Amino acid sequence: MNYEVIEGFIEVKGQYPILITATHGYGTDRFKDIVLRLKELNLYDDFKDLAPYTSAVDFLTGEIAFKVGVAEKCWVILPTVSKVDCLNGLLIPDYNLNKEYASITPFWRRVEELIKKGYVKFIIDIHGMKNVRKWPDFCVSCANYTTASEETVKHIVRSISEAGFTVKVDKPFKGGSFIRYFGKPLEIEAIGLEIKRNHRFLGSCIPSVIRYIVREIIKLKNY
Repeated sequence: MNYEVIEGFIEVKGQYPILITATHGYGTDRFKDIVLRLKELNLYDDFKDLAPYTSAVDFLTGEIAFKVGVAEKCWVILPTVSKVDCLNGLLIPDYNLNKEYASITPFWRRVEELIKKGYVKFIIDIHGMKNVRKWPDFCVSCANYTTASEETVKHIVRSISEAGFTVKVDKPFKGGSFIRYFGKPLEIEAIGLEIKRNHRFLGSCIPSVIRYIVREIIKLKNY
């Protein structure tokens, strides 16, 4: 991280080779309400160039990632720009860091730099999902075990289940471009960790649950 310039992200140095991030962890949650109102008024088609997504942030995932990473002495990199925003000088439609076109961003380049230097060997990208009844409390995304080994994913799933939560692999989400690009088992493993909305609220103990998962990964990988 360069303290002299704006880069579109902030970073915390870690002791363990694990990166905790939330690529959609910055923005306003009210954006989704504005989009919903536009749709109710049949005006969305007139504004969809300004509102290409139904939400601007995975609510509170940035705080979760920061607290987990700092507490467990892991690397943390978090965006300071919402996915619906644009940055001058970047020839991409928006700042959605979970899209392949984000590979040109300083955020992605910094992650790649840390990997090449051997500082990061495991990535957890924390996301949020809606309160859909048939969906689990957690979804571990790994693109059919192409971004992380089956052994690792099953260990994480078991840890989540032991904590008392329901969990599925790649259901309802298989993982975005970020983990698919960087996850190259067994050299580098990357997972998306989707958390249901009803577990993300003021006073929630979800950070402690993910801290437990991180500690289990550290033990499994002998970091």
